[in-house]
Amino acid sequence: QDPREVRGRWKEYVEDLYQSKNRPIEITEELTKEVKEDLGPDILREEVLAAIKEMNNNKTEGIDSIPAEVLKSLGEKAVNELIELCQDIYRTGNWPEDFLQTIMIPIKKKTNAMLCEEYRTISLLTHASKILLKVIAKRLQAKAEADKCLGEDQFGFRKGRGTRDAIGALRMLTERSLEHKQEVYICFVDYEKAFDRVDWKKLINALRRMGVDWRERRLIGNLYLGQKVRIRIEGEYSEPGLIGRGVRQGCPLSPLLFNIYIEELIREALEDTEEGIKVGGKIIKALRFADDQAMLAGSEYDLQRMLDRLNRISAEYNMKINTKKTKVMKI
Repeated sequence: QDPREVRGRWKEYVEDLYQSKNRPIEITEELTKEVKEDLGPDILREEVLAAIKEMNNNKTEGIDSIPAEVLKSLGEKAVNELIELCQDIYRTGNWPEDFLQTIMIPIKKKTNAMLCEEYRTISLLTHASKILLKVIAKRLQAKAEADKCLGEDQFGFRKGRGTRDAIGALRMLTERSLEHKQEVYICFVDYEKAFDRVDWKKLINALRRMGVDWRERRLIGNLYLGQKVRIRIEGEYSEPGLIGRGVRQGCPLSPLLFNIYIEELIREALEDTEEGIKVGGKIIKALRFADDQAMLAGSEYDLQRMLDRLNRISAEYNMKINTKKTKVMKI
């Protein structure tokens, strides 16, 4: 096969997967008098230095071929220039071209893979871009936790929480219910390619409702609208491709952005419902780990009502429930 044709086919596949033809023209609001009071603080020197220090070694570099070890060993003058660059990007909202480029490398899922669907991809970003992204991620994470923007039932991508905590909570809830001779119906909901289906406009609106300041909303919006993807196969690159949905693989911001997005979805789907299981005078409707949802109800009828609403709201958020992997358990 002609290597150029292979790279071209991969570009088509990625653009189709991420719906490049449906990408929004713009996703951030203009700077009005109302939002002038909504401007976040400038990037601090200490924030940038901390982000540089936390960078992991021995990670593959992005399009600029600069490894993290080089950035961590920069002299004072170069570090000062890097700090000024981060501050300038934050003030203007304009990202350098290299910072917007993602390299995707296809990896076979099985040895005889022939179709693009039979591969998975890993994404490489420039380490320099990750410095500012880490700073913004820390700010957003601190705000999300301080303002309780994420539900107590979300265990994914949160400090001090993990899968063991989620499993332990589910076990405790079921045991307490059984003690009171209450049936428990659990539906383990699986979303199809959840991280790749995030709608950017809804994401930015979720950030606005969360109280994220205008500069950071603009910065994230411009990051997503300006990003380009190039497929690397055997050391050669495809032409730049555009994408129109999904969070960026390998980006320090992505886990939190996805959590914020799915939080909006679940809140809208469940906040006005009475279904769930009652434990200690409180109604528990779900336990979650990122995109994995365990919906809880006291009867088959209640569970079906919850799932019908979840399915409808999920579709509005461009999320598709994978019926083949979604399972129900009765305890």
